[in-house]
Amino acid sequence: MRFRTMRAVLLSSALAAAASAQANLLTNPSFESGAFVNEGNDTMSPPAGSTVITGWTVVTDTTAWIGPANPFNLTANDGSFFLDLTNYQLGAPFAGMSQSISTTPGATYSLSFDLGSSTQWGVPDSLTASAAGTSQTFTSPTTGINIWTHEEMQFVASSATTTVLLQGASGINYIGLDNADVELISLPGQLPEPSTLFLLGIGLTGAALARRRTQ
Repeated sequence: MRFRTMRAVLLSSALAAAASAQANLLTNPSFESGAFVNEGNDTMSPPAGSTVITGWTVVTDTTAWIGPANPFNLTANDGSFFLDLTNYQLGAPFAGMSQSISTTPGATYSLSFDLGSSTQWGVPDSLTASAAGTSQTFTSPTTGINIWTHEEMQFVASSATTTVLLQGASGINYIGLDNADVELISLPGQLPEPSTLFLLGIGLTGAALARRRTQ
């Protein structure tokens, strides 16, 4: 019984260490916090240059920061708030959202987000994600009233600070953005943390011994 308890503790510690290495590096990834002021329709329209949304800077053009009581038949995919990079106005120019994060040069990261679309406001729409010289454009489906599509790309950091940009690329009256995420995948030329590997090794060895004893 004592051995089983120790094995469970070691496995739990190893899993916790692995999970901590997968933390989201972005601040306010789902746009839930900031100095929101309802300017009508449970929406605020921060202009380019605004930092009213905690952790983020609005770039290129005005965006719409939309709350749960909006009348547009749209809801957030994570939390209560989300963005419309068209500011629900017809056509370009579109807004973008920018945030700088600390990174390790040569390390590989995953950048993901949810792209919103709606046939009610015009489809398809698209968004370009950029970080550390890597750029990729993602396009929404062409059916559905409140559709969220999870998108992902990888990039390799080239400096200690990386600017993440999520920029509206095409659309009519709606380009939805929610649930942004940046996570470390691997460090340059390194395996996962040695402590994590050590704990996992002990746990797996213990599990193997336990199986032998029950056979």
